[in-house]
Amino acid sequence: MPEDKILIAAILSAPTGAAQTALVKRQAFSQLVTKYQSLVLSVIFAMIKNDETARDLTQETFLKAFRALNTFDTDRSFKAWLLKIANNSVVDHLRAVRNKEELSLELLIEEDPGQEPFDKNDPSEIAEHNLFLEKLSLALQLLPLRYRQAFVLRHQFDLAYDEIAEVMQENESTVKTLLFRSRDRLRKLLTEAPQTKTEKKHE
Repeated sequence: MPEDKILIAAILSAPTGAAQTALVKRQAFSQLVTKYQSLVLSVIFAMIKNDETARDLTQETFLKAFRALNTFDTDRSFKAWLLKIANNSVVDHLRAVRNKEELSLELLIEEDPGQEPFDKNDPSEIAEHNLFLEKLSLALQLLPLRYRQAFVLRHQFDLAYDEIAEVMQENESTVKTLLFRSRDRLRKLLTEAPQTKTEKKHE
């Protein structure tokens, strides 16, 4: 966005050394943090499902972005570049703790692709919809990390294919393949899904 590039240009064009200059840089970058902090935190939390870790990785993402800002190509999207850093931070964290399966499964999508709209005033339809989301959450735990990343970025955060490609450092063809396979696996997993906790309670 134009305002992003203006702020970035102000940061990069400021001379280094003076305390006043450092303050100007921090103030300009803080505007970018304010604009994107909620998005970055949501994306990271959607991958790891841990509030404290998500906040730590969000802070780490912005710190990395500030330090690497001189490598940013201003002809590209700052949002996609920032989310790529966030995505890499998540992957590094998961590798470090050897727990690639701890991804968020509660804030996935507002509406599953292909699912019929439901009446939010009908208690029975609400219960059925919530049951479906619970099954979807369980099924997503079984997907490989890359499939989940593509699925979450597309269906929860509504990123375009080219933005997902930049975030995941893949080409668009690979992104489309990941999305196709994630949906295909989810369909199969949902048809074979075991009983959820909600279903067991009602037995």
